[in-house]
Amino acid sequence: NLATGDVIDFVQILGNVLDIGQPSDDTVTAAKLNDNVISGQTELAATPADTDEFLVSDAGTLKRVDYSHIKSTPGLVKLQTQTASSSSSITFTSTYITTTYKKYYLDYTNVTISSDGGNIAATVSYDNGSSYVTAGIYKYVRYYSNTDLSNNSIVSGAGTTNTSLLMLGTGNGLGTSTDESGSGRMTIFDPNSADSKFFLCEGMIIDSGGKLSQQKIYQALITSNTINNIKIEPNTGTIETGTFTLYGVTT
Repeated sequence: NLATGDVIDFVQILGNVLDIGQPSDDTVTAAKLNDNVISGQTELAATPADTDEFLVSDAGTLKRVDYSHIKSTPGLVKLQTQTASSSSSITFTSTYITTTYKKYYLDYTNVTISSDGGNIAATVSYDNGSSYVTAGIYKYVRYYSNTDLSNNSIVSGAGTTNTSLLMLGTGNGLGTSTDESGSGRMTIFDPNSADSKFFLCEGMIIDSGGKLSQQKIYQALITSNTINNIKIEPNTGTIETGTFTLYGVTT
């Protein structure tokens, strides 16, 4: 029997520690995961900011990588695409022609117009389309040739009083027969410059005579005004078909 004053030390066993082990494959559902946990198949909703980081495994060691170290800047940024369908004009506004870029590409593909032998040209605006520059002050130097010219002859011309920027159909007009169309690109150099504005139009067409014609036109507008809008129109009729895409060129 225990006597008064005796001290008893003892350990009470409440149970055994259990090892739950590793869950079997495909047994943990999304509902069991915290909202901040993502899987290797989780898609990002948007491009990460430069300051965002992620983990990568380097020879078994997890390392943090800043996204800015792998983020690249694209050379071209597509701003807007418009498709002509018996359209009187195609216009790109100040929403897309901004101070963000010093150079733009305006591509036009599979262009047809309603007037056989016609052409398409552009005018610019300083006030986002409230008015367009149509006075005879566009300067140009033009070169073109077609498959009927011998020895790859180049025909040239120039002027200082054009009322628009020549794009496709100059020299040899666009054809309207089956399979006749034109494609090309206008390069717009710094429409926000305080100096002269420059444009380069290059294109190919099947003309109204069924000939392949290539055209290259250097053009300028002597003005310090900012250009923030450009409108493309046929010289007569409508633009029946064509895809027009404006790109900003990063520098």
